[in-house]
Amino acid sequence: MEQIIKIKAQMLGNVEISYEGKPFTIERNNTTKVNQLFQMLLYYPNGLAREQIMYNLFHNEEIADPSNSLRALVFRLRKALPKVGLPEEDYVHVKRGIYKINSNIEVECDAIIFEDVAKKALAADTLPEQLAALKEACDMYKGDFLPGLSGSDWVITVQVKLKRLYTRCVKQLCEICLVEKDYRTINQVAHKANTLYPYDGWQTYEMQALIELGKSKDALKLYEETENLMFEELGVSIPPEMTKQLEELGAQVKNNTDMISEVKKNLDTSKEDIEGAFYCSYPNFVECYRYIKRVIMRSGQAAWLMLCTITDGKGFALENSDRLNTLADELNEAIRVSTRGGDMYARYSNNQFVVLLLDITQEDCVLVQARINDNLSKESRKRYIKYNVAPVNLASAGTSEDTAELNNIIQGE
Repeated sequence: MEQIIKIKAQMLGNVEISYEGKPFTIERNNTTKVNQLFQMLLYYPNGLAREQIMYNLFHNEEIADPSNSLRALVFRLRKALPKVGLPEEDYVHVKRGIYKINSNIEVECDAIIFEDVAKKALAADTLPEQLAALKEACDMYKGDFLPGLSGSDWVITVQVKLKRLYTRCVKQLCEICLVEKDYRTINQVAHKANTLYPYDGWQTYEMQALIELGKSKDALKLYEETENLMFEELGVSIPPEMTKQLEELGAQVKNNTDMISEVKKNLDTSKEDIEGAFYCSYPNFVECYRYIKRVIMRSGQAAWLMLCTITDGKGFALENSDRLNTLADELNEAIRVSTRGGDMYARYSNNQFVVLLLDITQEDCVLVQARINDNLSKESRKRYIKYNVAPVNLASAGTSEDTAELNNIIQGE
């Protein structure tokens, strides 16, 4: 009886191929052509046609003789596997133009198993059977297929297919658990999906689960993190579903008579440094700006907006670079220590900060600019910072024009 050689291949989230519990790598890493050929054969147990393999491996490259290059890769693969500790065997079987792993090789591939379980889950006839399979599929999925090869067309095709299956499983499982009021499962499954794909909106399910589980602080934290992520990374607002959930969260807080003491405790134990201006994310800056306009409209205080732009020294906005990052860090600190505790500022873009200066005249704005320049690390730095100021229009306080007006001022319109 011929020996059965068992190879375990993990391809979701990261790549690890092992024999008898010992991981191995052919050649220098998992992304060489020999490894790509091996991974292809492991994922397609029924084999691939020669033309398809050559296309997968070489279609983006100038190869004089793809057939000869493929033969060389097969030769190297056959020689390499015994060298990393596997038994002597002809691992690549070729017949009538079809390349496949030898029948003596038993392959356990997590991507193949996940795909089978996910399809079984989505096609299940009974709810208990579907629930069990959905949970198994969602637990098995660890991330993108062969993430180190995301530039290869064949890998991208499989990545998209498997991620689509995972998405369907997560959504189906969460919807079923909503009906069953199984919020712990929703929280667990949606949190994992959100960790893997933070821009796909899984925060909606996770936040709803947290609200239902009475974890209002965690729900609010998730909302704020999502708001910052969406705005800073994508420049978009959070989904309307989460805005609605925030209202539900507010109702939950109002119905909790003990919550005010917890809120006060959290505020009193805040470690915020009250020296210098208050820094916040731009979405929070917008909301604070709208509120402060209402307050100072009644008090009669004057307020000015100041835009600090990092330039190349010649008046043009500095583009992304290590130099920009260094100057941005310096400017951030200089603004903080040069303004008062009642002022507020935020990073508007990669090369701009916006500052709200309260109870101040236009002449005083010039003094603030001078202090910021003085607090930069070098005298020469100040020629890289361009300042623009504009008065805050209190007449629009409390209207729907607040946010648009703020953006117009910042953009110089």
